[in-house]
Amino acid sequence: MKHKQAEHVAVAIIGAGPAGIGAAVGLGKQGIKPIVIIDRQKEMGGIPALYKKKKNSLATFAAWTRGRMLTGEEYAQKLRDKLSKYDIHLWNESQVLDIDSKGKGITFISPGKGYSDVTAEAVIMACGARERSLAERGWVTGPRPARIFFTKHLLDLIDGNDCFPLKKPVIIGSDLVAYAAAAKLKTMGASDAILIDTPHRPQCSLPERLYFRRWAKSEYRGRVKNLKVIGNHVPSAVKLADGELIPCDGIVVSGELIPNSELALLGNLKVELPSRKPILKKGYRLSESGWFATGNILGGFHGAEWCYFNGQRVARSVVKYLSDSSK
Repeated sequence: MKHKQAEHVAVAIIGAGPAGIGAAVGLGKQGIKPIVIIDRQKEMGGIPALYKKKKNSLATFAAWTRGRMLTGEEYAQKLRDKLSKYDIHLWNESQVLDIDSKGKGITFISPGKGYSDVTAEAVIMACGARERSLAERGWVTGPRPARIFFTKHLLDLIDGNDCFPLKKPVIIGSDLVAYAAAAKLKTMGASDAILIDTPHRPQCSLPERLYFRRWAKSEYRGRVKNLKVIGNHVPSAVKLADGELIPCDGIVVSGELIPNSELALLGNLKVELPSRKPILKKGYRLSESGWFATGNILGGFHGAEWCYFNGQRVARSVVKYLSDSSK
């Protein structure tokens, strides 16, 4: 497949979630241009954009600077408003296929541009993270029937397609994302979810759990070392090691984020294994000159506002790199 001649920009950002937008805004404030953001989704805003504002919507995204809690859609709109103040090009529905870490090049495909290449003076990876699968968790056995969802898939069904697939959910995981999913399901008409995880106490903090009790009184089962899924076509129950059966009509696999570092590995950028966190130098720099990382690709779980301001911190490092390179 013949590609078009590569377009050259000052900074290319992979990912239009809070971290990528924060980086773009930080660069825009410093007058850096041209800047492009490449994202595979139709809408910018990352995970927050999936939480549509509806009747009884959950306000789960904190806007620290305003001391407010917002719905995901409201928070994503706030990010779009900030970005609109600067001349930044957004290439939506664009899937990155390859990167050239030495030449700071990106190959992607999109409906509007086809196969295309872009090169940059600097590249910021704001690729986020994904939830660890059942196999990767290692303590969940049994068949893999339908109605086993990751949180993102559940949101796509509920908010993106107005479908409600679960009435008696079991959630595997216990961090903030898991409790938010339990509250979301309860407001849609499901029963209180049972959350199952390996730690003695939930990974979600007590203040956060108390906040979500406004919507759902979720039950937690901890210290679970083995869980078996029952049901061939759809889950009918999960079985604990002591023989207890917990009936359900679906399972949500939530939390335990893994950095989306596949592109970094593809481009021979150094990644720590088995954590899959990119190996960083000072200033959020990756192993090759001119490459940076921001947001949840750095590892662990961070909220949207943290990612946004982390993107701005990384932007300052990029501005310094561009200034030093021009001397």
